[in-house]
Amino acid sequence: MYRFTLLLILPMLLPFAADAQVLNVERFRSDADTADVWIGELKFDFSLNKQNTAVMALGNETNLARFTRNHVYYFLNQINLVMVDEKSLVSDGYFHIRGTYNRRKTWSPETFLQFQYNLNWGLKRRVLAGATMRYKYLETPAIRGSVSTGLMIENEFWRESDEPAVEKTLLKSTTSLLIRGRLTEQAELVMIGYYQAPPASFFKPRITGDAKLNLKISDNLTFTTQFVLTYDAGPLIDVTKVVYRLTNGIVILI
Repeated sequence: MYRFTLLLILPMLLPFAADAQVLNVERFRSDADTADVWIGELKFDFSLNKQNTAVMALGNETNLARFTRNHVYYFLNQINLVMVDEKSLVSDGYFHIRGTYNRRKTWSPETFLQFQYNLNWGLKRRVLAGATMRYKYLETPAIRGSVSTGLMIENEFWRESDEPAVEKTLLKSTTSLLIRGRLTEQAELVMIGYYQAPPASFFKPRITGDAKLNLKISDNLTFTTQFVLTYDAGPLIDVTKVVYRLTNGIVILI
């Protein structure tokens, strides 16, 4: 049996500088009790405006999960493209695959693979592959918390116009801390922190904080607001070390 959710985002506050340095899988992680089901969120955006200039915007976001009795498998992707008179202003996206095994137990191993790009920054590709161990340190009807840690291989390839290409492959540790709580029957808060760094320079990390508040308006309507901030102590090229994104949206369940 399939259950899909159509996710319609109405951006009220757009990002000033947003690069998905760390994909937040926790925004979509679910704890379905029923085995052998698919759940998902699908989003498609397209707009074309022609006055003095031609503006085209294209967006896609897909979050799918396959639940079995003991495991869960995720596929997530997002693509954003904005063009003005056939010149790209925004072009970024990611593809992410993850498996969580023995998901009902206190300790759950995970594996993941991710591809990411941001052509406006000059990031042609960032490929991640790794494994972590997740530990549930808190589980009540109202509040849940977990921490995960492990290792990953990260390959980055950067190229800006008129600049030489830069490529590097590093082994990094990756650690995340999650707490999810229901403040009221209508309000839910999800907060996640990530810390990723090479073991040789552990105190020069990439740190990401992500907070999302869901306010249930009705059975089929939810208002969401999210703030994401990332600090990268050692980017491969001279780019802004701190980026953030603040968005508001409406989720319509059909």
